[in-house]
Amino acid sequence: MRGIGGRTLDESEKRALLLDSAERTFCRLGFTRTTIGTLADDAGVTRPTVYSYFPSKDDVFRALAERVRDEFLALQEMRDTRSPRETGRAGVVGYLHAYVRHRGMLTVIAHQALSDPEMRALRAEIHDRPTRRHARFLERLQARGLASLAVPAPALAEMVTGLVMRSAELADDEPRRLPELTTDLVAAYERLTGLG
Repeated sequence: MRGIGGRTLDESEKRALLLDSAERTFCRLGFTRTTIGTLADDAGVTRPTVYSYFPSKDDVFRALAERVRDEFLALQEMRDTRSPRETGRAGVVGYLHAYVRHRGMLTVIAHQALSDPEMRALRAEIHDRPTRRHARFLERLQARGLASLAVPAPALAEMVTGLVMRSAELADDEPRRLPELTTDLVAAYERLTGLG
């Protein structure tokens, strides 16, 4: 595999490109209809190339699901330190854009979670860990007198996650609405947290 400008890619870059292609394939075909063959064809590589990175389709899917989880967790590490308001705003906008970007994959993960206990646990991790972290962030702000929460922090964090997920669905259905939905989501967040 070669990158932009003909540069030879290292192993981690090749693996990342395979996963990028695999995400599109799983979103298009779903888990059941996706095969190692379709993953290879869509990536423009041979089946042995896919197998050299992943022993099975399940391993590709698990790696993708873990990558999505890690992206959501990493969003909380990139806090804007200027003010709690800017930190909250950056977090909500980041989550919305990540949900829009991975909506198809999140849907396939949710479908697989219905019958696969391992995927159920991973899906819960994608949702629960960031939501718990968000609740702790809100609790710290409230304890310092910097936020006035409409409801207790754990409930508010769950509600915000729901608002983000629904906004992502609407933005995915009508991409032109993303700026409007982002503005409305930030306004609702600031009102609910008292950070406005």
